Amino acid sequence: MIKLYKLTLSEIFTCKLDCEAYGLLNHFPNMVKWWTDQVKEPPTAFSVFRNHFYSAWKVRWCNYNSQHAQTSSLTAYNMLRLSKIQTNKELKYSFAVISPRIVKIEDEKLVFPTKQSKKAQVQLVPKNPTQKTLLEQTQNGYWKIGQIFLTPNWCTIPLTRYLDLTSEKEDALIQKILK
Repeated sequence: MIKLYKLTLSEIFTCKLDCEAYGLLNHFPNMVKWWTDQVKEPPTAFSVFRNHFYSAWKVRWCNYNSQHAQTSSLTAYNMLRLSKIQTNKELKYSFAVISPRIVKIEDEKLVFPTKQSKKAQVQLVPKNPTQKTLLEQTQNGYWKIGQIFLTPNWCTIPLTRYLDLTSEKEDALIQKILK
């Protein structure tokens, strides 16, 4: 029986955003704030919280990809659960959380939908050969992308792979990033 090991790497990349990505970064904190404004007490279950307000979110943020409802509501839910009280504070920073369901890497760029028939492209700037290799391997399907945290200047990208440590092919690919 082959035993697989889960390997997760998180890399921080400097990035350059296009207009669509900047637009999402400006709206995403407002989306999170909208979710927090909907509740009177901290929710007990995420699915109940999200499902209760999802239709209203779709009206308020029409044309945005529904995965942004998922990530903004999850961010709001976690904020509410951590604070145990409703917060009326404005979020001070531009950021977005991008679902792994909608993002892909193409030519060292993150590509994901923002609004109906519009896509953001975020140019990633690899700092070293390892990051360049990880981007190439991810584009070729070797790594699975996790939930991305995006700011105007940088992003974190978690990458996951299940490995058979007895495989020479797997070993060669891992050795390439460890150089």
